[in-house]
Amino acid sequence: MSSPQLIIAQYRDHLTRAGKSPHTVRAYVQDVAAFARWFEGTSGGAFNLQAIDPRDIQDYRGYLMRRDLAPATVNRRLKALKSLFHWARREKLATEDPFDVLESVLLKEQKNTAPRWLTRNEQQALLRAVREKGRRRDLAIIQTLLGTGLRISELAALKVSDLDISERKGTLQVRAGKGTKARQIPLDNRTRQALAAYVQAREAYVEERGEEESERLFLGQRGALNEPGINYLVAKYVYQARLEHCTAHTLRHSFAKNLVDAGTPLDQVATLLGHESLDTTRIYTRPSKEDLERAVRRAAGELL
Repeated sequence: MSSPQLIIAQYRDHLTRAGKSPHTVRAYVQDVAAFARWFEGTSGGAFNLQAIDPRDIQDYRGYLMRRDLAPATVNRRLKALKSLFHWARREKLATEDPFDVLESVLLKEQKNTAPRWLTRNEQQALLRAVREKGRRRDLAIIQTLLGTGLRISELAALKVSDLDISERKGTLQVRAGKGTKARQIPLDNRTRQALAAYVQAREAYVEERGEEESERLFLGQRGALNEPGINYLVAKYVYQARLEHCTAHTLRHSFAKNLVDAGTPLDQVATLLGHESLDTTRIYTRPSKEDLERAVRRAAGELL
């Protein structure tokens, strides 16, 4: 029986020989290693390709979805496992492929699932929790995530020079978008005001501490605020607002849902989010549980 380390090493070599990019090889290997750890932790036994059946894949998919990962991330992790078993059966390291039973249903179901977003009331509750603390930086971060739909990596990479704010309008330049594609996002009034107030406070903060000026927009006590720091900040206010299953990525989904509900054409939504394909953007047109409940109540005359 091959050890998990040997199987993963052989799989890595296969991906490299198949001409996969270094990024894809690294991502797939990490995904397979993560599944191996999960399997050993839940089954109590060693990682064994022969012992894995369709139910394990279904259970793992449920585990990933409960972690509130982005649909694209869940799809990629399942795709990596599907590639692993296709290779393993061809190399006679496994006699059965659990994906033969599941086929592509798992990926299609996940693709057709509406992501988690915040209702308008939940968005207001979150912003209210931030305002109660009175920190301009934190309000600017939460409001920017809700008002621009930035990925957390894009927010962390923002520089002061990426902002162009005047009294009546403003834009935000995303230079480090996914796939290194840049885009420009107009700012609504609330987001513009929150950012302008923070920039003013930021200048006073830097001057008071006598520190060397940092190009990064959002600062912490030890320099530029990184992704873990932003995630922690969001989680803190989510807890204070008594919300559930909400991450920084949920705020991106909420921005997209707000656009769709306002009747914004999908091509414009895709451009603002930095999506390459409209298929990715269409997930926001799928009704959530709350959408369906409102539809039924409106039809019954309970809502105007």
